[in-house]
Amino acid sequence: MAVPTYDAMLRPFLEELAVRDSVSLREVREALAVRFALSDEDLSDLLPSGRQLRFDNRVGWARTYLGKAGLISSPSRGVYQLTQSGRVFLEQHDGPIGLPELRTVEAFANWEEASSKPARTTAKNGASKNIDNASGATPTERVEAAIQEMELELVDQVLESLLAATWQRFEQIVIDVLLALGYGGNRQEAGRAFKRSGDSGVDGVIHEDRLGFSTIYVQAKRRAPDHAVSRPDVQAFVGSLLGHKSRLGAFITTSRFTSEAREYAASLADQRVILIGGNDLAKYMIQHGVGVTTTQSYELKRIDTDYYTED
Repeated sequence: MAVPTYDAMLRPFLEELAVRDSVSLREVREALAVRFALSDEDLSDLLPSGRQLRFDNRVGWARTYLGKAGLISSPSRGVYQLTQSGRVFLEQHDGPIGLPELRTVEAFANWEEASSKPARTTAKNGASKNIDNASGATPTERVEAAIQEMELELVDQVLESLLAATWQRFEQIVIDVLLALGYGGNRQEAGRAFKRSGDSGVDGVIHEDRLGFSTIYVQAKRRAPDHAVSRPDVQAFVGSLLGHKSRLGAFITTSRFTSEAREYAASLADQRVILIGGNDLAKYMIQHGVGVTTTQSYELKRIDTDYYTED
C-alpha cells in the first residue's frame, strides 16, 4: 500500500506509546511500518526533492503535531512518552484522529494560532483569516505559510538539541553564535575568553568588535522552557557587570525571561544588558547557519516582461 498520510499515523503513534513506558522514534517508525504493512518499496519512496523519505517525513510531522498538542513528551532526545493528557485524549477519541480532533486541545489550538499569525490574509470584510483556512489564498501565500511552519518546528528542534548537548558543547555553541553575530574577533580568542561555570552555563568576556575596543560580559544558562529567568537572576548578572567595571552585558538562555526581568533590563541607566531568550537564540542560529544545514533550495521564477519587448 502507499505511505499513509501523517494524520492517519496520529492514532497509531499514540497507541504505540500507550503500551510502553518510552519508545524511540526509530521503534515507532518500525512499528508503524508493520502496522500499515508497508513494503520495502513503500519505505524507499522519496519526496519530490529526493532529499527525504516520504514515510520518515510523515512520521516526523505526526510526532510534531502530537507534541504541540501536549499528548506526547520527550524525556530525552529521540525518546517519547505518552503524557497523561495523551492517555485521556486517546480514551476520549475512539475513532480516527486528525487536525479537527487536535484542534479541540487548547495547547494545539494556541500553537496553531501563534504559528500562523505572520502568514495571514485579509477577507473582504476586513477580518483576517489563517492561510490554512483561506480558500482564496494564493500559491505564494500557501508556500510561505508552509515554510514558516517548518521554520518554527526547526526552532523547537534546535532548542531540544541545545538542552541535550553537553555543557562543554553548549559553551562552544554560544561562542559560535557570538562569532556569527560579529563579536569576539576570532574563535581562538573567543574560546579563551570563557571560563567554566558550575551552573550549566558559561560566563566570560568577549570583544564587542574585532578590534577589541570594548568588551561584553556574557552569561548563558541552559534551562528547560518552563524554567524562566527571573528578575533576581538578571539583577545578579548586573551586579557581576559592576564588579567587572563593565557597562555592556548579554544574558543568553535556552528558556525565556519573565516580564519583570525584561522590564528591569530595559530600565537600566548606566548599563546596557541584552536579553536573548531561547527562541531568539535558535533563530540566530538558523539565520547564521550555526548548527543547521540547508537540505533543499526552491527556486521561484517570474516572467521577464522586458525580454518580450522590442527595443
